Amino acid sequence: MVRISLILGVAVLLSIGLVSGISYFEIARTTKENSTIRIDRAAKTAAAVIRYGTDRAIDPTSDENGKPQVLTLTALYNGPADLRPNALFDELVLAIGKSNQGAANIFSYSEKTGLFDRIATTFRKPDGSMPPPFAIKPGHPAYSNLVNGVPFIGNVPVQGRLRLAYLMPIVDGDRALKGAAAVDVGWADDLTVAQNRLSARLFTAAAVVLFAVMLVGGILLRHQMMPLRRLAAAAHRLASGEPQASFPCADRPDEIGDLAHGLARVTELQERLHKLAYVDPVTTGGNRTKYFADLADALERAAVDDKKTALIQLDFIGFAKINDTFGQKAGNRVLMQTYTRLRRLLGESAKVSRISADDFCILLPLDESGELSADFAADIIDVLSVPFQLDEGEIRVDPLIGIALLPQDAHDAETAHRVAGIALRAAKDAAHQQHMFFSAPLNDRVQSEMLLETRLRTALATGQLELHYQPQVNPANGDLIGLEALIRWPDGQGNWIPPCDFISLAEKTGLIIDLGHYVLDEACRQAAHWLTAGFEFGHVSVNVSPIEFQQPNFASNVRKVLERYQLPSHTLCLEVTENVFVDTSERLVLDLLFELQSMGVLLSLDDFGSGYSSLSYLHKLPFQELKIDRAFLQDADLYPQKKQLYQAIVGLGKSLGLRVVAEGAETEGEYLLTVSLECDSLQGYFCARPLPAKDIPDCCLSIGEALNSDRLQSIRKRA
Repeated sequence: MVRISLILGVAVLLSIGLVSGISYFEIARTTKENSTIRIDRAAKTAAAVIRYGTDRAIDPTSDENGKPQVLTLTALYNGPADLRPNALFDELVLAIGKSNQGAANIFSYSEKTGLFDRIATTFRKPDGSMPPPFAIKPGHPAYSNLVNGVPFIGNVPVQGRLRLAYLMPIVDGDRALKGAAAVDVGWADDLTVAQNRLSARLFTAAAVVLFAVMLVGGILLRHQMMPLRRLAAAAHRLASGEPQASFPCADRPDEIGDLAHGLARVTELQERLHKLAYVDPVTTGGNRTKYFADLADALERAAVDDKKTALIQLDFIGFAKINDTFGQKAGNRVLMQTYTRLRRLLGESAKVSRISADDFCILLPLDESGELSADFAADIIDVLSVPFQLDEGEIRVDPLIGIALLPQDAHDAETAHRVAGIALRAAKDAAHQQHMFFSAPLNDRVQSEMLLETRLRTALATGQLELHYQPQVNPANGDLIGLEALIRWPDGQGNWIPPCDFISLAEKTGLIIDLGHYVLDEACRQAAHWLTAGFEFGHVSVNVSPIEFQQPNFASNVRKVLERYQLPSHTLCLEVTENVFVDTSERLVLDLLFELQSMGVLLSLDDFGSGYSSLSYLHKLPFQELKIDRAFLQDADLYPQKKQLYQAIVGLGKSLGLRVVAEGAETEGEYLLTVSLECDSLQGYFCARPLPAKDIPDCCLSIGEALNSDRLQSIRKRA
């Protein structure tokens, strides 16, 4: 019904507008035609009067329609060379004016001044005397036409108004311009008085009708819109979050009733969408979207009402193992119980959301002090550290939390989430601390790491990194056994950035994969070059990060690099630490090690004794070499118990058929200990520091000469 009313109203308005427009344009067209006819007749009349009034001394020339184009002074004209005032002209213009009921003028043209000076006119002052002189000058609408011998038809200015005039040039027999004759039919605006009056009446009538239609239509529309206003108010309450049990006008059988039923369905859909958009399906708490909405609301409240809030980010170490071991359903039950424990501990005022996997974010309103004690953070850790009892058995998790205080630490949602994440990562990096509060120094450290990460990416992309090599020699005779490739990063100012500063960062950011591939590729390229040059280096050792080792394509990448440089596989030794077994299936590690062994690549167990050593699997691993961590060799020659421990480790390696490498020998006493224990290989500052590839051949010669000196030989014999 409302739609029909609107359509009818619009149709009426369009009809009135169409009729009014057609009427106006018809009146305008008729007025223009009448004006054209009048000025045409006036011109023809003027030409005839002048022709017969001068006994054809001035003869008009007309076009095919009879319109005079130019007045020509014939041979009958005995007047002066230039037109001048005389009684005949005065009589002629008066006759023309009376015939046309308008004005008439005759002008004389002066070649010297370029002006058309009026010499006869029907215009008079109110007292009947002649008006002041007048001339047609450049800029006058008809001037350009007249000087070119062409008639002009149109409005011309007279006494501050416009008159519809017809001006004809007057020439002599040689077509030289002598003057002009002008006639008009009155003031231009007077000619359209009827048109304007009728138009005004027409538009006034149309406006009255339109107003009446709008008034009646408005009253009817207001009546029709009342139900819609009620529905709009209900929809507004619905949009504001107020629950709506029912909607008005739902019993109507028309479109408004359909709209009410539609809003009711929207309410149902809104409830379902709210659950999908804001509720985590696993814990039934908030999800990521709900978390950020609550975070923005908490920050806004803090800005307006000075309400302080603690933002807590929570994560579990090794949660993925639960899904891998017991299945995702068991993992989901752990997440549900985690949410339940948090709600029970923190109360209803806390807003707990799971934003991904095992990551929880908690918004906890604070009291007037605005502080969250470390004891409270420890309570969260304690509650979640209690084993979870599932059908699959007892499951323990190691929770870590990072805490930011709002608005003290951040004023917008993105920054707040970021700083809480910084605190959580700091807790992960800390050795014996499971919770961490955000602080400015912590942020500075993160910013420094980000800058170093950016520089490291640039260094990798632009080839700024270098490889140095440290010899591994037989301590008994100084023979070269192999070379370990070690990454070095020059800072551009003659110094070196310590590997301990950027290796751990590379592992944390994932850059270790690109970094490890660079080291492997460059070491193999250099090894191939040494072989071509005839330098016998034994093998080149490359350290492999546990993260690299976990990549599914690691073995194929090693094979591709060897094939690229046509390097014999036995000249490459891959050094891995015991940490490869952390967060990685033992079966997967063994499969990869045996695949590398089948390729002919040497395998070395690096830093033995410093990690998660397990003698139960050591005999099963396909290693050819055992590198004993320097911590066992340091000062072992000075302390009997430490010497016995080192001797036991060397004996263990030899009993398993492994080549034992004594890593980190720096003093003569440590060197002699490795000789007395018959270690297979020695690597350390006592022999040589890591050096660029170009210095390695000469360095190895020097090491052999030094270890075979008479002094060291005599010392070794006594040892």
